[in-house]
Amino acid sequence: MLRSMMRASVRHDPVTALDQWLFDHICPFWMDAIVAESGGFYEGLDAEGKTVRGNARSVLTQARLTYVFSHAYCLRPDPRLRTSAEHGFTFLCRAMDIAGNGGGWHRMIAVDGSVIDDTRDAYDHAFVIFAAAWHYRATGNSEALLLADRAYRFMQSHLTDPLYGGFFEEYPLRNGAQKLPRRQNPHMHLLEATLAMFEATRLPQWMARGSMLVGLFKRHFIDQQNGSLIEYFNADWSPAEHSVGALREPGHHFEWVWLLHEYSRHSADQSVIPYAERLFAFGAAYGIDRQGPLTGMVFDGVDHNGGLVADTKLLWPQTEYIKACLARAEWMHDAQSRDWAIAHIGNMYKHFFKTDGVSWHNQLSRAGVPLQSATPARVLYHLFLAISEAIRSRSSPAPA
Repeated sequence: MLRSMMRASVRHDPVTALDQWLFDHICPFWMDAIVAESGGFYEGLDAEGKTVRGNARSVLTQARLTYVFSHAYCLRPDPRLRTSAEHGFTFLCRAMDIAGNGGGWHRMIAVDGSVIDDTRDAYDHAFVIFAAAWHYRATGNSEALLLADRAYRFMQSHLTDPLYGGFFEEYPLRNGAQKLPRRQNPHMHLLEATLAMFEATRLPQWMARGSMLVGLFKRHFIDQQNGSLIEYFNADWSPAEHSVGALREPGHHFEWVWLLHEYSRHSADQSVIPYAERLFAFGAAYGIDRQGPLTGMVFDGVDHNGGLVADTKLLWPQTEYIKACLARAEWMHDAQSRDWAIAHIGNMYKHFFKTDGVSWHNQLSRAGVPLQSATPARVLYHLFLAISEAIRSRSSPAPA
């Protein structure tokens, strides 16, 4: 029933349909499924949609779900959403390494606080900051600001690359050397986090930190020949060799499109928009399937010339295409892009979602066959943000 209602209502009244889907179905289901009484959030669902109950807690899942329920509470002041957000934030505070050993957040701990993986990852810390920004907006709890500041200062102290710029992948160093290849991805999400903190606080240091990351993007992440996004690098930010350096992920192209528009919105810096347009053009030209059962869905990987590398399709690149289209519709007044976004939501629902309408097949083959049996809770971040953007952008159009 939910599946047939969604297909029809997304076409005829998309905002109402998406609002109901998000807050009347997805959020209640996931709160029931992953909020663990023992602390934090469970990591996901099995093939039958049942909670995988375990003692391991990754900081990435804890931060992303704290974000989801905090943002959800900002949009709909349901006490249960706030309780879930506070539940996650409490665990993040408890998971912080305050016993020494460098500080920061371990990649994986047990629910009792014992360390499973002592790596402190740049990507994870970006999401701690992102979660803190939204938790502060949701609750006004100043502890969230302190948490974000501590996470960023940890990155400055232990992950900053003083020679080539940006941040190392992880701390501590293994065998005295940094992890290679380097990635643009942690920096992309740190930009997302710094912009969220700026929007939450209006403190100029967060915008300055975001501007530093945009500068890194302009110098190193963009392929100047065709405007595509380089994923993997050597220590000096030169592209990694062979197929690794040639890989292009269409989902990240679209994610950067949305982020660059967000940066421009907050900074009034229009210089990033041509970069966003080149990224969108490359992703749309080479990263979208034009034939077969999943026509219109985003591929997982192509190469620097647009040649198909991975014809599989994860859920998250679909959500990033939606966000990119919404950004272009809102800030470039491109009505067709909004139509593309709404159509993509409907097709994403049709192809990826299970019959319950609230959990999904995380990856499909080109023929539409599910390739992953589990539904990771961390991906809810991607889905929630895309759908909430669709709701927000319709009700808050850009000025003419």
